[in-house]
Amino acid sequence: MADKTNKSNAFQKLFFDIKDYAELQLDYLQVGAVEKLTKLISKLTILFLSIIFAMSILFYLLFSLAHALAPSLGFIASYAIIAGVFFILLLVLLLFRKSLVINPILKVMVDVFYDENKERKENDEDNAEIV
Repeated sequence: MADKTNKSNAFQKLFFDIKDYAELQLDYLQVGAVEKLTKLISKLTILFLSIIFAMSILFYLLFSLAHALAPSLGFIASYAIIAGVFFILLLVLLLFRKSLVINPILKVMVDVFYDENKERKENDEDNAEIV
C-alpha cells in the first residue's frame, strides 16, 4: 500500500514539475518575444524619425537651391531641374530596390528575430566553463 502512495506521489510531483517547466518555457518565450518586438519597434521608430528629419532638411535645401538657380535659369527651370534629379533618384531606387531596400530590411529582421544562435553559443560557453 505504501508503495502505491509513493508511486502516486512521485507521479504527482513529476506532473507538477512538468507543468512548472512548461509555464517557465512559456514565460521565457513571452519575454523573448517582448524583447524582440521592442528592438524592432525602436528601430522602426528611429528610422521613421530619421526619414522625417532628412526629408525636412532636403526640402529646405532644395528650395534654397531652386532660389539660388532662379536668377540664372528662372524659377520654372530650376524647379524642373530639381524634379528631374528626383526622377533620376526614383529610377535608381526602383532599379536597385533589392540591394537598397529589401536586403537591409531583411537583415534587420533576421538580426532581431533570429539571434538565437548568439544566445545558444553564449549558453554553451557558460556550460562549458562550469564543466
